[in-house]
Amino acid sequence: MINGWGQGIWMVSGSTDDLAEVIKAAVAWRDGVPLSEIGHVAPFVKVTQRGAAAEKGPEHVVAGEWAGLLQHAETAGWPEFRALVMAAHAEPKLRQLYPYTSHWLLGFSTTTGYPFSPTMVCLAVSSESRYGAYGPGRSVLGEAATAEEAVRIAANHLPADLGPAVAGPYPEDA
Repeated sequence: MINGWGQGIWMVSGSTDDLAEVIKAAVAWRDGVPLSEIGHVAPFVKVTQRGAAAEKGPEHVVAGEWAGLLQHAETAGWPEFRALVMAAHAEPKLRQLYPYTSHWLLGFSTTTGYPFSPTMVCLAVSSESRYGAYGPGRSVLGEAATAEEAVRIAANHLPADLGPAVAGPYPEDA
């Protein structure tokens, strides 16, 4: 069984009883064979959805993650969370970042791979259906009655020159 990681993303996986096939896959990976072609070299290898997106560029990883998050928000059965995700996606400053969730907290990374960049802003819904915008260390930036207002608060705390998320994990020495 193999799992291949690159750029902080799970790129490929597969299993076979033939060790020679594993070696072919490893050599192809080492030699930089495009993911879309590794399956020709070692048919047991499957490219993950994020792996395929990463090969196209970080903007494709970000778009794919947003698509998955929007779909999850639709089916989560929590209208307030859905409203928060929809409002965050509508904000261009946040939409260019890699979105992720942890315990219903909506975070944003300037990198597409794990480990993610340090938290600049994150968003959450309280049990009282109020929305919060938070900064580093979960410091409160503001609370709001609507998802749109919480997103506005968060977006106003982002650096003016912030660009789109870049490929790879956040550098450990940064």
